[in-house]
Amino acid sequence: MDSSALLLFVFATHLPFFLWKYKQTGQPRFAATSVTFALLTLTYGVRLFAPEATLGDTPLYMWIRIPAWIAATLSIGLLIRHFAKRRSVIQ
Repeated sequence: MDSSALLLFVFATHLPFFLWKYKQTGQPRFAATSVTFALLTLTYGVRLFAPEATLGDTPLYMWIRIPAWIAATLSIGLLIRHFAKRRSVIQ
């Protein structure tokens, strides 16, 4: 069974929450997470609804994964920084 539909649903349902969190707080970590979920939603949408779309010889959804990985890495880095700052304030 292909999990693309499930992943599309998961990413698409998380996106509005993180957009709302960013709008409420203005924290860059929520912006980065929103970009990540937007790119992952796009990735799996293309994979599910236009799997034949290519850029050169590579499926288009594979190209979209590159900025998604970059955004995810940035998001994780910002989350680590947030908790490190929070921990140093508590101690």
